[in-house]
Amino acid sequence: MDNRRRNTTAFTFMAWASFIGAFLAMFIGIYTLEESLSVKGYFAVCALFLTMSAFVLQKVIRDNLEDGYGSRKRNTAAFTFLAWSSFALALLGMFIGIINLEQLLSVKGYYAVTALFLTMSSFVLQKTVRDNNDDELLQPVENKIENKFEEL
Repeated sequence: MDNRRRNTTAFTFMAWASFIGAFLAMFIGIYTLEESLSVKGYFAVCALFLTMSAFVLQKVIRDNLEDGYGSRKRNTAAFTFLAWSSFALALLGMFIGIINLEQLLSVKGYYAVTALFLTMSSFVLQKTVRDNNDDELLQPVENKIENKFEEL
């Protein structure tokens, strides 16, 4: 049996570091934005909504793929639709805010790239955490199976 973990320690570290970096970049940018508090609040809420909806969407997609076609689904069609529509709404809200931001194009570009970085790092971090958790759960079972074969 193959006891290798799906993610190395370095990959796990990079997943966490990129997520923390993207999250900090977004919120430092929001904090230093020369706009009213309501505009800053809008971007903060959109960033949090985008982050959470990316985590949920990645989980739903993976659950649905793992469940296959013949078994009972962990997520209903309504919940899957909610995950997709929430993610689309969060992304749309963020980019409508960026387009309407009365700042230089370079500032708008900063927020656009940071929003995409935050989204991608959320997907990667959720996958990495789930893989690592699944590997931890499987490790004792694989070790028990190997021990049984060694006893025989």
